[in-house]
Amino acid sequence: MNKLANVLVVETRRERAAAIIDSLEKAGYAVTTAASTDEAEDFARTEHPDLVLVGAPADTQSLPAFASTLKRAASDIPTLLLVEEVTPALCEDAMTLGLDDVLAYDCPEIEMLARLRPLVRLTVMHGELRRRAEAADHFGIIARDRVAGPSAERAAILVIGDEGDQIAAILKSECDVAFCDTLYEAEEELIRRNYDATVLSFRAAPDNLVGFCAQIRNNPRLFNLPILVRTDAPDGQLEWEADLYRRGANRVLPFTVDSVLFRTALLTLVRRQQLRWTIRTALNDSLTDATSDSETGAYSRSFLEIYLPVRLRLALASDRHLTVVFFSAPNIDDIRKQFGDDAARHLTRQVRQWIAGLLRAEDIVARYATYEFCVVLPDTPLAEAEIVMHRIAGVLAYTDFAVPDVYQPLKVWVQVGATDSQAGDDVATLMTRARRNMG
Repeated sequence: MNKLANVLVVETRRERAAAIIDSLEKAGYAVTTAASTDEAEDFARTEHPDLVLVGAPADTQSLPAFASTLKRAASDIPTLLLVEEVTPALCEDAMTLGLDDVLAYDCPEIEMLARLRPLVRLTVMHGELRRRAEAADHFGIIARDRVAGPSAERAAILVIGDEGDQIAAILKSECDVAFCDTLYEAEEELIRRNYDATVLSFRAAPDNLVGFCAQIRNNPRLFNLPILVRTDAPDGQLEWEADLYRRGANRVLPFTVDSVLFRTALLTLVRRQQLRWTIRTALNDSLTDATSDSETGAYSRSFLEIYLPVRLRLALASDRHLTVVFFSAPNIDDIRKQFGDDAARHLTRQVRQWIAGLLRAEDIVARYATYEFCVVLPDTPLAEAEIVMHRIAGVLAYTDFAVPDVYQPLKVWVQVGATDSQAGDDVATLMTRARRNMG
């Protein structure tokens, strides 16, 4: 059975972390435990897990300091603290030391999984950076295979709702803060400008708060935007907070939360988002004239033929998910016959741009045939990839494309097909199965 990620739990009292370990395993994570600092460091260096949760190793007294040492040894692996009680001082220490989060042992399962999932995707992005750099090397391209950390650029935060001035004061001039009074106003503002995080701050939660979180997650431009909700649950709605996490919130805190806890939670999300943008920029190092398709700007088929076998071997060897999706737009050939080669080329390029714009940075788009693109989604279950596939197909089907010297909007219809890697696959069987599924 394929696993979502490998998690190292550093804890001498395994029974203390039993509930967390059980929740992780039920969710599809493979969990390894270590009881000492040496054991943890050896495992992190040799096995390179996707995530490290540091509880109480037997031979250390300073939990934050040990976790920080382990994070440095483990390079770019996200590292979190597991503690009995999340205190302001502990959160501030963790952020100062560069740790990625602080979780309580009794953190609700839905919240824990929601907070871990973006960190696992960061590990996938780091891994993808290495894979693309290795493939680019075959073409004589020197591309970055790692990044030093998030950018030092000043962060932009959008605060929606109540007491924005108080939030700006809490951030101590560390971020540029913009304000909107209502969720309705925020919809246009989030499209107008890029933000590193948004805070939904309401003394009394509006009825459409949960729906607004889902709307952001379903927006092709905003689905990675960190969301911190600062409010109190409506009376009698015990599942309300869990529903916020299910629909896309990254953190949910009470309105009267301690200012240090609020600040560290928000700045941790901001730092993560800025790191994501830094990796995204580095990923483009491998997309050059030598590795791209000149007509569409996608990766070339020759790059795909170097890259994909390595990705497939890694997925099969480590029981990880790897999904391949094909998009074909055969009616562009009819448009070529009617309006000419330049119109067809321009339209094909636009289709590639839409596909790439609706994917995560770690997903790769390559031109496979004249009007056909192959998308590789590393560490992505087939069910998740199919949701992405149908969303992209729907956007393409309802888009009116404009082409120079063609004085009418043009439509494309796409055939789509997907498959995930299976035992015994090689690239040929994987691609054949995905294309056979197109319809």
